[in-house]
Amino acid sequence: MSETLNRQAEIKALCKSLGDAQDADNKPELMALLDKLCAVRVDEKLLRATGAGQVVGKLRNNDDSAIAVMAKKVVHKWKKDVMAANSRGVSPASTSRPASRSQTPLPAKSAQDSSRAQFQQLKPATENNSSAISPSAGNGVERTPPKTSSSYTTPIAAAAVSTGSVASTLADSTKPRSAVLDKANIALSGDNTRDKCVEILYNSMASDSNADVELLTKRALGIERIEFDKVKGRTTPAYSARIRSLCLNLRDKKNPDLRANVVDGSISVERFCSMTSEEMASKDLRKTIEKMKEENLFKAKGAGRTEAATDQFKCGRCKQRKCTYYQMQTRSADEPMTTFVTCTVCDNRWKFC
Repeated sequence: MSETLNRQAEIKALCKSLGDAQDADNKPELMALLDKLCAVRVDEKLLRATGAGQVVGKLRNNDDSAIAVMAKKVVHKWKKDVMAANSRGVSPASTSRPASRSQTPLPAKSAQDSSRAQFQQLKPATENNSSAISPSAGNGVERTPPKTSSSYTTPIAAAAVSTGSVASTLADSTKPRSAVLDKANIALSGDNTRDKCVEILYNSMASDSNADVELLTKRALGIERIEFDKVKGRTTPAYSARIRSLCLNLRDKKNPDLRANVVDGSISVERFCSMTSEEMASKDLRKTIEKMKEENLFKAKGAGRTEAATDQFKCGRCKQRKCTYYQMQTRSADEPMTTFVTCTVCDNRWKFC
């Protein structure tokens, strides 16, 4: 339940930042936030609770083609997540209905097939023997009760139990590190809000790290202290929003270099806290942003004047004939165009009609 609430809070924070970036027309920030949303795994319930689908869906018609394409990519990926989640939810119900009619376990494996076949072969013989033998005490024959399907499903149940125990062991061994599992001593400030912020910072850095608990604790406490000092020692909404933003960047699966550099000290906590979202972005995302900037700059350039070199004009100052000129319509349409001439030797300029 807590994991679901954390994911809801994470998506809501990203959507709020997405709306702010859209209002400010900050296209690099929009690209970075959409990239993070694309990495989030969702289901139908999560999308309904956060309203993220509507927020991202509106960006599919954005004027910037790169943002529109990225938004469509996020929506397409989320649709696949929802379909996968729905199929996982339907499969248990669909497999339980046939079992209730046949009263025998489903032949999911070869061991189940063989056990079921043995049971079907032995069942008629057992019933015939039980009907032929009289329950009289004089013949000294004791009727043996027929074996039930449970005796044949016992090996399968044991295999299922052993498989489940192995799966749970593997799940525990691959479970991400956290402050709780590492038993990190992070409750140092006495403020629940600050301690919680330190915990989520620790979890964001420790998820796939092999660093010592003490080092991770030191980094988390250092980042929290800097952000706390920025708000003059008060746990304001701006403080919480900034901590969430830093955690989202640290937790980005597509940007492991940032996380590793902060943990090993290549990026100091002071430098990390002063970085913008664009500076924290991965190399691939930075290249995409730079390419988008160049395209926007190219599109923003208007049609400039075109100058041509000629020797048909003589400069009145230096008497040279090395000039460039261009023409523009400065008067009414039925009037001749105005010619602007520039001497390339002395930079003398004149015009005539």
